[in-house]
Amino acid sequence: MIALLLGVPGVGKSSLAEAAKDIGINVVNYGDVFFELAKKLHNIEDRDKIREILDEESYLELHRIASKEVLQMDKPMLLDTHATIATPIGFMPGFPEFVLEELPISLIVIVEADPEEIRSRRDRDPRRRGIGVESDVELHQSLNRIVSMVYSVKKGCPVYIIKNREGKLEDAKAELREVLLRWKQQL
Repeated sequence: MIALLLGVPGVGKSSLAEAAKDIGINVVNYGDVFFELAKKLHNIEDRDKIREILDEESYLELHRIASKEVLQMDKPMLLDTHATIATPIGFMPGFPEFVLEELPISLIVIVEADPEEIRSRRDRDPRRRGIGVESDVELHQSLNRIVSMVYSVKKGCPVYIIKNREGKLEDAKAELREVLLRWKQQL
């Protein structure tokens, strides 16, 4: 079974995901799997350029291959990914529908933070990911909630929201461990 860990760039998903390892849950970053395939199959060297370089057919094929690779990995799994992706012309869902249908998702955890905190984290990130203004972060987080509920309806699983406040990472990790332990008991 798979639990999704979703959030906007800079919210601290990957830092938070480390807590799952403490309780025997495999942590996989979907973006890393996807990027390794893009490098291998299309010689793409910058993960933030994938959508700009690949045509729609190649992009969807990478999702097909990545989802099959994820299915072969150890479970239970916490899959660190994005519910929505900001593009220059709007937002896209993180997964095509066929990926959502294929993966055995039984829990969705959304990580959120105050938009000003996310902007500050992004300003410190050398990759400078995301849109970077508070109003867009707020919209992005709202869209993540909406998409997560759509995923929940399709998969028949709960959605849990964790606040990752500045300076309170250990508290957020403890909360994630607690919800993942309850989830594991139901598997």
